[in-house]
Amino acid sequence: MNSYYFSANSKDVRYSVSLALSELLGGAKPVICCIGTDAVAGDSLGPLIGTMLGGKLFGKSYIYGTLDKPITAKDVVYLNSYLKYAHNESKILAIDAAVGNYEEVGYIKLFDSSLKPGLGVKKDLMALGDVSIIGIVGSKSDKNSLLSVRLSSVYALAGAISDGIVDYFDKIYNKNDKKTAL
Repeated sequence: MNSYYFSANSKDVRYSVSLALSELLGGAKPVICCIGTDAVAGDSLGPLIGTMLGGKLFGKSYIYGTLDKPITAKDVVYLNSYLKYAHNESKILAIDAAVGNYEEVGYIKLFDSSLKPGLGVKKDLMALGDVSIIGIVGSKSDKNSLLSVRLSSVYALAGAISDGIVDYFDKIYNKNDKKTAL
């Protein structure tokens, strides 16, 4: 499994996320699925990213999971069925919040496999995605790891991830524009 690991605070995180997506997706235009709910600060990463991307990608991708229409971990079974029907040929980019070790908080992980929403709260739910991004919002050692998270930290992670995704799409569309111009 290929995986990448970056601090959301590094100065080149936007470029790093974009480059990792280029490696993992190979230029494909994925359907984006942002898992989580704004009812819990630590679990709002996915819907924040979905909302940010909706205002930045301007129709370049299908985006599921926003602050207005969240996709919770419980909805993944239905979302998987729908994606197989509506986007059978597309790669799926799954995004979710996660808990990790204390020193991993504030890091972003990208990998070329599905993710299992709900693992941080010990749920065994259906996997989602071909390529995944997780933002580590809290520590496993904290009993209320998703509840005691600062929204500003989640927002910073969401900004870094969404900017990297936008850069990835900009590269794809610029490459396609150059091909048609020749």
